Amino acid sequence: KTTLLNAIAGLLSPSSGSITTTPSNRKEIAYVLQATRVNQALPVTVREVVSMGRYAMRGAYGRLTADDRRAVDQAMDRMAITGIAAKHLDELSGGQRQRVFVAQGLAQDHTILLLDEPLTGIDIAAARAIDDVIHQERADGCTVVMSTHDLSEAQVADHVILLAGRVVASGPPSDVLN
Repeated sequence: KTTLLNAIAGLLSPSSGSITTTPSNRKEIAYVLQATRVNQALPVTVREVVSMGRYAMRGAYGRLTADDRRAVDQAMDRMAITGIAAKHLDELSGGQRQRVFVAQGLAQDHTILLLDEPLTGIDIAAARAIDDVIHQERADGCTVVMSTHDLSEAQVADHVILLAGRVVASGPPSDVLN
């Protein structure tokens, strides 16, 4: 599943076949990894991490614009992490940290949102906040591709691909999850 998300994101080339995304511009794909580790000695705050979602559009040395700062603020507000903006990542719970990385994805100008196990191992409040954002993104016309082991999460998807080393089934949840 992670390999499939990496291929959709353009980080890996398929060993056979092809993957086509619309848009073809990879900058419009936001990818939230399953396990995002940050060196504990790195003194980076929540706001700085979310702001990194804007770096692809600014380049390595570009300065954030007022629009960038507004996008960061909106993403933090959507994930209910504005109150912890000045905290360092090593001060956060697992659920708070996951909300930070989802906010980083939301801060990007994206039409596709890739989420690798976003609800695994986090508290109920964080899971609810992330789930609400997933549904809001879909309602706003964003394509959301999410990997999960939880069949109840997959039940609400538009399309499910069941993997076990290969594609076992693909289609609507009612056909695949029986």
